[in-house]
Amino acid sequence: MIEIFFCKKQNAVGKYLFFVLVLSLFFACKTRNEIFTNSPQPLLFSDDAIVFDTIVAGVPVASKRLKVYNPNAQAVQIKRIFLGGGNNDDYEIIVNAQKSEIFENINILGKDSLLVIVSARIQNRNQDEIYQAYDSLMFELNNQTQNVKLLTWAENVNVISGTLPCYTTWTKQRPYLLKGNVEVPLGCTLTIQPATKIYAFNNAKIEIKGTLKVQGTADSNVVFRYFRKEAGFENLLGAWQGLRLRKSSTNNQIRFAKITNTRVAVFLDSSEVLLEGSTLQSASEATLAGVSSKIFMRNCLLNNAILRLFQASNGGEYELVHCTLANYEFFFNRQDEAGSLFFNETGAGEMQIRLFNNIFWGNLRDEVLFAGENINLSAANNIFRTQTFREVLNVNNNLLNVPADSLFRSPRRFDYRLPSTSPAIGKGIATSITTDILGKTRKNPPDIGAFER
Repeated sequence: MIEIFFCKKQNAVGKYLFFVLVLSLFFACKTRNEIFTNSPQPLLFSDDAIVFDTIVAGVPVASKRLKVYNPNAQAVQIKRIFLGGGNNDDYEIIVNAQKSEIFENINILGKDSLLVIVSARIQNRNQDEIYQAYDSLMFELNNQTQNVKLLTWAENVNVISGTLPCYTTWTKQRPYLLKGNVEVPLGCTLTIQPATKIYAFNNAKIEIKGTLKVQGTADSNVVFRYFRKEAGFENLLGAWQGLRLRKSSTNNQIRFAKITNTRVAVFLDSSEVLLEGSTLQSASEATLAGVSSKIFMRNCLLNNAILRLFQASNGGEYELVHCTLANYEFFFNRQDEAGSLFFNETGAGEMQIRLFNNIFWGNLRDEVLFAGENINLSAANNIFRTQTFREVLNVNNNLLNVPADSLFRSPRRFDYRLPSTSPAIGKGIATSITTDILGKTRKNPPDIGAFER
């Protein structure tokens, strides 16, 4: 009897304590959750302004996050969240995972926060200059109204897709946005003038069945790149396919162009091209590849490709003069047998290769590979990183396996100019090329590579 009485008393005390705990939690939560202040302190924001710089008009861009903080001990009710300019065509707002033009009666607990997602979707407008799209994200409380500025710089573009008119010229007046497959038909020519900008949407490509004439200059390059320009997209690999020069394509010239963010920047299928003063960079496969083709390169920089920088196969003719091919594994891993430069003649007839005043470098033990017996190679005054082909290439003033630390200024920053200690300085042989990739006059004897010190 005594034991039973004790248990009943203990249960009664436990129930009483549980009731007190629940009651205290109820009032504690009620203070924080349900009691709203009528004269709240101003809200705090993670940013005073949300800025998008610079986007391509007419295409979606990444969203940005805004944290809204309630500094009050009690809950706050935001009467309305809306765009002050009323221009819902330019910005999209998401609150609590919902899209709307106006949000009403949004509660934030005491000392808590709210996440707002803002997307810029600036429409294409009929003007050539970069323009600004302003607005304000408004937060209306009982006693005050606050705002966060919205600002976007946007470029209007000419949207290009499908087959081009037979004789087409692109100018610097307004950028071009490639969507899908863009084709230069047989017997026709696409001419691209200096300082023209070409942006590519996801997986776009240009198929050249006729002729391509890229006419950039040393101080006004033609730029081909992915359309996203926010931080972090500069060296994106494989975002679009690149340029494709098909069998019927002839007399192609790519002068002073920068082609980035591709799978293969330039691919030739039994075609021909002159590349001069151009940079091919950041490719998920190769920056340049040719099959049974003729490729002539002057003052070009090829760098940052996962598989290879330059691959030639099935015969053809290839001449590289004053070029820099440099590949490092800063953002990816390459296989040891990859090599930055690969000539594969096997079973395809004679392959003619002429290499003068070039740098072939990277972090692998062999950055140049040759396959096949029917290769006619002339090479002088180059710098090679190689172990397998040391005997073949250790001729004609070629330099092998030089000290890597002094060769370039800063490969990690994609700066392949020559420091004052570079072994490439003054080791070239005089050619008909009198300027470098930047238009700088070459000395006699010149420096090796695309850049003159």
